[in-house]
Amino acid sequence: MKQRIKRTVCFSALIAVLFLAFGCSKKNAGGQGAAKHVFKLSNVFTNEQPLNVTLREVADNINKRTNGAIEIQIYPNGEIATYKDGIEQVRAGAYFISNEDPSYMADYVPDYNALVGPMLYNNMEEYTAMCHSDFAKALNKKAEENGMKVLALDYGFGFRHICANKPVRNPKELNSMKLRVPKSNLWIETLSAMGANPIPMAWSEVYSAVQQGVVVGLETSISDIADNQMGAIIKDISLTGHFCGTTCCVMSKKIWDSLTPEQQKIMEEEFLEGAKRNNERVALQEIKDRESLGKEGVKFYEVEKDEFRTLTKKVFENNKNLTPGVYDTIQAELAKIRGK
Repeated sequence: MKQRIKRTVCFSALIAVLFLAFGCSKKNAGGQGAAKHVFKLSNVFTNEQPLNVTLREVADNINKRTNGAIEIQIYPNGEIATYKDGIEQVRAGAYFISNEDPSYMADYVPDYNALVGPMLYNNMEEYTAMCHSDFAKALNKKAEENGMKVLALDYGFGFRHICANKPVRNPKELNSMKLRVPKSNLWIETLSAMGANPIPMAWSEVYSAVQQGVVVGLETSISDIADNQMGAIIKDISLTGHFCGTTCCVMSKKIWDSLTPEQQKIMEEEFLEGAKRNNERVALQEIKDRESLGKEGVKFYEVEKDEFRTLTKKVFENNKNLTPGVYDTIQAELAKIRGK
């Protein structure tokens, strides 16, 4: 009993520290009596990538439109909590906006893993349309029931491909190749299904791991390779497009409820509009990055996508946490999107 009380006290103390460390709400210095909300937004992208360029604009626009009542501080490069740690900050009620792949919310709403599952989308426009479908809206409602308010689901950074030092045009050529993947079950299961030997690893370790032969390569976007100057060590990019590289922006539902209706409207509008601008920038940047990588000797290969699509269907079928039939639900929704 004493141990239980001690753990409870420690947990309460931790939550208090999180509120202090990850933002605050205070009276506006303008003397109007309105609460000022200061958020920290975190991701692993560099300061110069389109995503963070756009998010800085979003933060500035929100600050201006709320007359300084809402301030969002951007922390790139994994400087503070990211991945699952970021989602946990949100659920703990911190003044924190997590900018992560939606699959990191799947511990609480499993079907987010299906939304961003492998080999589903032909382009970013299809994924964006899916994010505004009734299917995605239902997921976001469940997220709210689990303490998370989704501001946007579709901040893209380019489709993810197999980036290594040999071409992979079909599953046979993948042949248990050691590839770095994020520490996510969805990634591990997908790359395993495709025929690779996935090695979970922190992003900060990837460059040296490729140099030292710990892994043959990785799976990521073209822009990630260019932005992190990996053209010197990665010479073959196979255009699998197995994942639509995307991130969501999610905050605490409890803090969301503390905002005024006008502040909520402004935040939703700016984050959704920001996603559109970001995706346009990403598309243009990828063209430039592909050209610059080509000059470094990087080659690009088309792949047998139907073969990979057949193999990765079992990622949906084997996940017992997903709603039965969710793969067919998504395919039906995609058929409607493609028919418009």
